[in-house]
Order: sequence, then structure tokens, then C-alpha cells
Amino acid sequence: MEIAHKISSLPESTRLRQKGLFLFSILILGFLAFHFWEMTQKPTWSGKGLTETRITIELEGKVHRPGLLLYSQPPTVQQVIRDGGGFMVDHSLSSSEGKDLLNQNTALMVKAEDDGKVLIQQKPLSAKALWILGRPIPLNRAAAEDLDRIPGIGPSLARRIVEYRQAHGSFSTLGQLKEVNGIKERTFEKIKGYLTI
Repeated sequence: MEIAHKISSLPESTRLRQKGLFLFSILILGFLAFHFWEMTQKPTWSGKGLTETRITIELEGKVHRPGLLLYSQPPTVQQVIRDGGGFMVDHSLSSSEGKDLLNQNTALMVKAEDDGKVLIQQKPLSAKALWILGRPIPLNRAAAEDLDRIPGIGPSLARRIVEYRQAHGSFSTLGQLKEVNGIKERTFEKIKGYLTI
């Protein structure tokens, strides 16, 4: 009875502060309990993400916004040029031009000629783009500067790999890298995950 009497004898503002602090504490405890419960639940999976393929297109050259573009469906050349901000030169694609669908891992190079014509070349993604995307770099297409990006390969080893490829032809397996001066088993194990044939 004495405690109840003491609380009722407190000023009104102090009682309101105590009630507010009590409600705030209850909210915090509820929030923490919910998050603890949420962390113990097994994640639900619909399987949607695995079926959705991302088409990666690299756009280079005479466009306003070159770079890597991601699509859920194969885009047309027109769509990629439009998404890249259009041509930097005064040119537009005719209704029949640019209707081709692009495949995964394609690079478009837009070049402007002196006579005003625009050339659009398709090629595989650059090693730099593959590196950015975390994909293995094709060993037989990689330049020394591409190989130099790989942990465990410095500039001199990168040059030796390219020189070996020029002297002996394309690599048929990644294991052939061990024939390059300076690549022993330990280095090979370190770099093989970054490369593909």
C-alpha cells in the first residue's frame, strides 16, 4: 500500500513520463522478440530466382551511356542502343535495322565512320566485364592486362602466359598453364578458378 501511495503522490508529469518509458520498453522488447523469432524461422523459397536468367550485354563506343546492361529477356540491338542513351552521332536505326536478338554475354561496339555511317559490331564480353561480373576469363582470349587482374598473377607472369600462348598456340586445358615458367602447382591452384578455356 505504501508503494501505491508513493506513486499516486508523484506529480502528473513524472507519472506520464514513467508510463511512456514503460510503453517504450514494451515496444523495444516486442521488436527484439519478433526479430529473434524471425531469425529462427527457415527461409521460404519459391524457386523463382533460379529460373530467371539475367542476360548481360556490354555496350561500348559512340553511345551516351556505355557500360554493362542486364536484361531478363534477350534484348534487341535497338533496345540496347536506346538503353545506352542513343548514339553520340546523328544517326538512328531504320525500322529493319537492330531487330536482331542478342544472346547472353554479348558486347556491342558502336563505331562512327568519317562518312557518317555507324557500324555496330557484336563480340563476346570483354575480360574486364567478365571480371566485374565475377565470371571466369577465357584464357585463350585474355590479354596480359586482363590476366594481371587475377590474384597470384603479376605483370611479368601475365606476359609469360601470353607469350607461351603465342608460341605454342591456344591452351586446350587449364592444366597446360603449369608448363609456363613460374606456374607451379600452388600458383595453379590459386588462379585456376578465375580462368576458363
